[in-house]
Amino acid sequence: MTAGRFLCVRGILVVGMCAIVFQLVSAMPARSDEEDTPARSSLAFKGANLCVRCHRSEQSDWVDLSTTATWRHDAHSRSHLALLSDNPRTQAMEKSLGFKAEKNKNCVACHTHSALEPLIEEETSVLHAGISCESCHGPSEAYFEKHMEKSWRFLASSEKEAFGMHDLRDPVSKARNCLSCHLGDIGSDRIITHQMYAAGHPPLTSFEIESFSNAMGSHWKRVWDKSEKIQRQAEAADYRTEGACQSQRALIGSLVALQQSALFVGDYATAAKINPKENVWPELALYDCQACHHELQIPSWRQKIGSGDLRPGRPSMVHWPRMLSGVALRQSGATTDVDSLLSPFATGLNLRPFGSPDSVAPTLEELILSIAKATDALKKWNRDETLSVRESALIALLCEAGMRTGDFESARQIGWVMVLALKSTREWTENVRKTKILELTKLLSLEFPHPAYPTLSDSSLNGSSRDDPFWKTTLAVTPRVNMARVHAAFQMPPLDDTLLNSLEFLPESNDTQKEAIAPPLPVP
Repeated sequence: MTAGRFLCVRGILVVGMCAIVFQLVSAMPARSDEEDTPARSSLAFKGANLCVRCHRSEQSDWVDLSTTATWRHDAHSRSHLALLSDNPRTQAMEKSLGFKAEKNKNCVACHTHSALEPLIEEETSVLHAGISCESCHGPSEAYFEKHMEKSWRFLASSEKEAFGMHDLRDPVSKARNCLSCHLGDIGSDRIITHQMYAAGHPPLTSFEIESFSNAMGSHWKRVWDKSEKIQRQAEAADYRTEGACQSQRALIGSLVALQQSALFVGDYATAAKINPKENVWPELALYDCQACHHELQIPSWRQKIGSGDLRPGRPSMVHWPRMLSGVALRQSGATTDVDSLLSPFATGLNLRPFGSPDSVAPTLEELILSIAKATDALKKWNRDETLSVRESALIALLCEAGMRTGDFESARQIGWVMVLALKSTREWTENVRKTKILELTKLLSLEFPHPAYPTLSDSSLNGSSRDDPFWKTTLAVTPRVNMARVHAAFQMPPLDDTLLNSLEFLPESNDTQKEAIAPPLPVP
């Protein structure tokens, strides 16, 4: 299936087993007040081979020029291997689907830079670069020369965006960039259909942006990692850095995931109304896989948690973005909840199984506005306040959500953020926090790289290496995790009274004394 030229729908493709796929978001129009600013929709990719000329050095005062060495060990650099017909999984899928992966827009869109027109007719550097520099930072045709100038460093992000460079310091922009593949974007042909799943495409996991970014490895320098001279220049220029802590950015990313999942369904419904022959309704990949593919034993956790606003047996939207985004809404102080925001979809799905394009394409203004307010509130948190005060409240909400979740993928997403919060909080001893992190990591297979679902005998990759081709990794079709154990794992032990009393009477600004009592764990 191919999206129409005028459609904007969300879709999914995954880079192998665990790749963190940063992809191009919808093009933004040029600023009308800049005559020399090109329209972003017309910008072209220059190719990673040009970036490598500079970004392969070992030392630099301003940027980390060892980017290439880091990227070569990242799964993104091998994403194009999924398009080649020299591996068993791709061969089987191509035979079943009747097309070549390297010439199919939907495949190319997430396994290289973007969907290309005309389609790739021969092997090129763009095809073999996989997910590389411009996939995340934007096509470099307009900014390639300019970004090498010293003055570029201190331009406002909006000015850089006008030349096609994505603002990845902004957690909302960064999340949208990643989710265009990890969740989907039909406007750029990033969609995986139920046919593709049936033909052998690996199942998708839930996506937590900060944990995935940590696993990718840092190929950048924070301002505080640069020389004192550069830090002084940055301060004088009022250079904006990432003020939010990791758990903050993770919560913001979860809200973006909720919004994108709603847009995914709504946009496909619009596409089906405009061109029903190309966009056949229903597209089963729009819905939560476990709504149909689940155990039938009685009793089960599925019966215990119920179906919410949906009639029993009706498939729901993808479920994993809901639980963590619910925590994010509460942390932001929002007065609404996830069920209320998604009620128009529940109404449409209740009218008939799978809904209809007319009933499942509701207006999304309320959802978008509510999420924008919540993300703005989360962005305004003070970093020190977040680490010293809000992490304990976040952990309490994560524990509550983790003990209520009825599906593995939602639990896994909550688990990733729980680990981030435990590494920052000071309220439990280091030993308690490390023990809890290890328990969650093993039970939910939070380590990277990881299979789509853990197997019963081994929740790791069974010896698979980070550098192995994706088709050599292990897949289990169904998660074999006892949800009672998952719920128990989200219970934190009570705080030690001595530690709690010490924390209560310490001055809020005396971080040194707090760290001496319970130092935060290092964040990779």
